[in-house]
Parts: sequence; C-alpha cells; structure tokens
Amino acid sequence: MSLNTLPQHTWLLAILLGVAWLIQKLRAWRARPKLDFPVMGEPGKADYSDAILEGYRKVKILQLCYDFHADRLCCVKYPDTPFIIPVKPPRVIMPMSTYKDAMVAPTSQLSFLTSVYEMFQGRYTHLGVHQEPVVATIKDELTKSIADILPLLQDECDYAFEKELGRPKEWTPIPVHAKMLRFVATLSGRIFVGLPLSREEEWIQASINYTRDCMAVAYASQKWNALIRPLVVPFLPEVRKAQRDLKFARDKMAPIVADVLKRHNSEKSEPIKAGSRGAFVSWLLNHMPEKQKNAERVGINQMVLSFVSIHSTSTTVTFALFHLATYPEHIEPLREELEQVIKEDGLKKDAKGHAYLTKSSFQKLRKLDSFLKESQRCSPLILVTGARTCLTDYTFSNGVTLPKGTLVAWPLWGVYNSTSTEFLSPEYNAETGNPGPEVFDGFRFARLREIPGREAKHQAVLTNEESLNFGHGYQACPGRFFAVYEIKAIIIEILRNYDIRLKDGVKPKTWSNELLVNPDFGAMIEIKRRET
Repeated sequence: MSLNTLPQHTWLLAILLGVAWLIQKLRAWRARPKLDFPVMGEPGKADYSDAILEGYRKVKILQLCYDFHADRLCCVKYPDTPFIIPVKPPRVIMPMSTYKDAMVAPTSQLSFLTSVYEMFQGRYTHLGVHQEPVVATIKDELTKSIADILPLLQDECDYAFEKELGRPKEWTPIPVHAKMLRFVATLSGRIFVGLPLSREEEWIQASINYTRDCMAVAYASQKWNALIRPLVVPFLPEVRKAQRDLKFARDKMAPIVADVLKRHNSEKSEPIKAGSRGAFVSWLLNHMPEKQKNAERVGINQMVLSFVSIHSTSTTVTFALFHLATYPEHIEPLREELEQVIKEDGLKKDAKGHAYLTKSSFQKLRKLDSFLKESQRCSPLILVTGARTCLTDYTFSNGVTLPKGTLVAWPLWGVYNSTSTEFLSPEYNAETGNPGPEVFDGFRFARLREIPGREAKHQAVLTNEESLNFGHGYQACPGRFFAVYEIKAIIIEILRNYDIRLKDGVKPKTWSNELLVNPDFGAMIEIKRRET
C-alpha cells in the first residue's frame, strides 16, 4: 500500500464505521417498545401549561395516543394513567401517586443528573457529570455556614444595588431580569470565589454567559435528530462558546487553587473563613479526588455552580419583583413585618461596621417567606418536577413499566393549580379563608403557618409532594437554603430602600418555551429612592 492511497483507505474505513454506527442506532431506535399513553397537547407548541393541567385532571377518557417511536396517532380509551407531553424529546408525565418512586429509586435506575447530562450535552458543557464534590460541598459546608454567609450577602447587596441602580430620586425604569442576573452573579460570586474576583466584570460576564451558552446548547442540539446529534453537537458554535467560558474559569481559578493547595499542605494552616477568597474552593477540594484537584476541574465546578445558581435564582427573584409590583398591597405589610423584626432583634454590625440581619431574624419574616413561596407557585421555573431518565426498564408502584431511556417527570403545574392539592383545598383552608389556586395571595402560606401543627410545614425551603419547586427526596436541590436566603436578601434591600411600581401600569407577561416558564426578559419596573 502506497503512502498516497493510505489517506483514501483511512477515510473509507471511517465512513464505513460511521454507516455501521448509524445502522446500529437506527435498529435500536426502531426496536424501542411502544408507549401507548395519551398525549396532551400538539407537537411543536410553545406552551404546554394547559396540556399539563388537562393531563393532571384527567378530564378526558377518549384521548389521542401518540406513539412517538413510530410516529403514529391512534385513539384509545385510558383510565388513570400516565400521559405524554410531545416536546423534544417527549416526556412521560406520571401520576403524582407514583412520585414516591422518584424519591427512593437509586440513581442507577432513575437519574436526574443523566437527564441534565443529556439535555445540556454534558460531554461538552460538563453539566450533569462528576457533580458529587459540588453537591457534598453545598450540603456539608455551604448550608451549614448560612449564618456566617448572610452578613456577606447583605454587604454585597449594598454594593450591587449602589453600583447597578444607585439611589434615584425620581421614578426610574430598570430592566429587571438583566439587573437580577448581575445581582445574583455578584452575590453568588462573593461566596463561591470571594473578593476581588467576584466583582471583576470579566468574571461576572463569564458566569452569566456560561448559563446562557449552556441553555443555547440545549436548544440548538434538540434541533437535530437524536441519531445524528452526536456527530453534529461537537461542532455547534454554542458548544464552542460554552467551552471558552470553561477555559476562562480555569485560568482564573489557577492562582486561587494554587494558594489553597499551598495552605492545605502547610502544617500551620488554619481554616479559611467562610466567604473569603478561596474558602469555597477549599471546601470543594476537600471533597474532590486527588487527581481532580486542579484548576481545570475547579473552574468547571465554578461554572456549573454559576449555571445552577444564576439562572434559577435570577429568574425566581425576577418573578417575585414582578408580583410585588403587580400586587402592591403586599408591600406595606412586608415592610411592617421587617421593621418589627428589626425593632425586636436590632441590626448587627460586622467588623467594618456594615449592618445586617441575622439568620434568626430572617426566619421570623414569615410573610416574606410566604410571598416568595406563592410567587413560585404561580410562576414556577418549569411546568414539571422530578425529571429523571430511566437507566433501566423501570416498573413504578402503579404497575406501569417504562423502558430504558424514557424521560419521565411529574406534573408540578397540575399540583399548583388544583383544589385536589391539600393546601389549596377549601377544607384545608377553612380556618384561614384562603382563596383558590386561581388567585395570587402572597400571604397564603403565612396564614396556614399560624394554625397549630402547621408552623413549619409551609416554608419556602420545605420539600414534600405538594411543595416541589426544589424537587423532593434525596435528589432534591441541595442549594435551596442558600438560594432562598439570597433571594430574600435582595427583596429586603428593595423593601427597605426603594419604592417600586409597574412601568406604565402594565403587568409583565409570562411566556413558556415548551416546559420552561420564563418572565418577559425585557420587561421593566420603575423604582425610586424610598423616603423614610
């Protein structure tokens, strides 16, 4: 064989291997079992909220069955069964009676991280893979350090609001979501990487951009057929952008990681104080295998933290501020509660003289906690909960078996909009007179907590089968405690120092992208300095 013909043979072999791979994938695709469940909604819709409600309430008996493996439609009768939402890829929505299965099933059978990995192309974005050190750090150190972190969050709030908003004397419009992205990136960065890096514009932008770029990767990859997606995704421009973000984080983490490792190796080293430069990195390194203790891996983990914290938290606080401006009757009671707690507990001061509320003071703000929880009920980040990928053929407690590879979830939107849900039922609210699910009532949960025996049941951080914003069970969001305190710190800053109203009296719209729920990213509210 001559050197001139070798490249031709190499290309021919590569093509033959590629064709063989596609044939094997096609055969496996065709061999997948048929799922004869009713379909709610039409393929290609932008908003499936009505479909989730219809499927949850099971109004219909005669429904369309969509066999998404063979692209056939048929009509059949179904009793109380799962249903399919025909997004890309389709989701099987299980009855809430089976949610306990998601809580107890091992990750080797029903996996949340696999869902994340597949949706966001984790091979290239690193989402959904090697997350154990991050989860352990959040559970074991971050959550237990909330009391020490709160003064720093409030100090950073003062800095961020002064920098981004100032103290305008006249009504001034602000793009809420854009500002909340920057606020959350700044506050989270103060804890995750510390000063001065957390305030550097390049770091703030990289943290925000990685979140956006990973979302773009998810949308772009779903445009391609699953059979050829692995061949296309590595070359998508969205993937290259996400990888540039990761390289930037690696370069920025290098000196911090080197400094922390030097301290770790020193016999006289002392624990790094929570919130200071390198503290979170130090916690993280304690949970990482030796071979992963490098700037690249830590940089990846920092960007993953940015993704899980910035997108969800900034969107949640955006919705909360929209609700606050839309229902201003809540503002004065929230301020009165805050002022009463300050009167009782006082404001503490840190070493630099910055005033702050303690963790115990935050916990007394039941109306604020209730307002946030009601905002999440009316505007959740996603219409479903408990997203899992079946890693094996899995039989649920109702006898339904889903084949390996099926994406499954549960109907959060149905739970939050039905009087069959206990906390929304007339019977449960007999003592409070709370309205039905169609009404936004910011103090709904505060009134429920006044009833003996329910004092702790309806907190924003609590998870159960009717409180699912953060999931439930051992795969529930470990960062929910940090996120809730961070959101409350931002809202408290608004309540204490600003007046707020709708711009031109227009309520911002909410829109859906398949199962995701989004605020109007360009919507504005008006603020001005509060006269006290």
